[in-house]
Amino acid sequence: MENNNNPSEIGWTAIIIVSLSSFIIALDSTFMNVAIGNLVVDLNTTLSTVQIIISVYALTMASLMLLGGKMQDLVGRKNAYVAGAVIFGFGTAIAALSVNSTMLLIGWSVLEGVGAALMTPATASIIVGMYSGKNREFALGIRTSIATAGAGVGPLIGGFLATFFSWRWAFGLELGIIIIILALSRKLEYFPPSMKFSELDKLGVLLSSIGLLLFVLGILSINLTENFNTPAFIMGIGILLLILFYFREKNVISRNGRPLTDIRLFKKRNFALGTLSRMVLNLALAGAVFILPVFFSRKLVLTHLQPALLSYH
Repeated sequence: MENNNNPSEIGWTAIIIVSLSSFIIALDSTFMNVAIGNLVVDLNTTLSTVQIIISVYALTMASLMLLGGKMQDLVGRKNAYVAGAVIFGFGTAIAALSVNSTMLLIGWSVLEGVGAALMTPATASIIVGMYSGKNREFALGIRTSIATAGAGVGPLIGGFLATFFSWRWAFGLELGIIIIILALSRKLEYFPPSMKFSELDKLGVLLSSIGLLLFVLGILSINLTENFNTPAFIMGIGILLLILFYFREKNVISRNGRPLTDIRLFKKRNFALGTLSRMVLNLALAGAVFILPVFFSRKLVLTHLQPALLSYH
């Protein structure tokens, strides 16, 4: 049941909690790009390995996002959110203490990716459940604005910490925020599960997760090979699985089942075009945020903070 109270009656705690999680998830995708050189040296690895680690984070989060959203129905919104925060916290601790690229891969790419996939859908649904009307719109606007700010200031924070302290402090900052989130999470309203595990579309989970995984992997592998045939093949298999997922969900809906996602939304022109344009924008942004700091630091021999500042111009 939705809470119709306004923020002053409920308190601002829920908005603060979900905004903090949105901030660190957005921050997580950009803040290490300006410290790539340090990662290569400190972990005794290569630039291509670091690129793979960054890519696996995106792969993990993208492939599990739909399942992460459905976990709210299975275990409850608050439980899914808190579980994601705990997993994310363990990941940041491991990443901060990494002594080699494998530890960073497990902590940052895998565990933080899983945690982000659980928390991201819950941030919106918790606000939708606790606020209504204009208060809900205001709360969602705050969450989106802070997430955008996190992505924007990520290179600055990462560059500052890598220049004057250590890249490990960036993960330490995230861990501190996670501790605050967990400490305040008792203020969140509890929402009971709304479906049983037996109702979960398990085939849909496999098709969507593997399809998204292969599609994103194909895009990311374009720069790793001179032959475009391999990335095209991987993307093609991913697209094929996503098409099968579409028909699978269509069949589930026709049987009045519980689909993994409501594909009828894509029949709405504004929603479909908005999703497509955002995907293209994020692909371009992800590539630029990775390559610009590497170019500035290696070719122009700048400190880690300077590439972050130049990237804004």
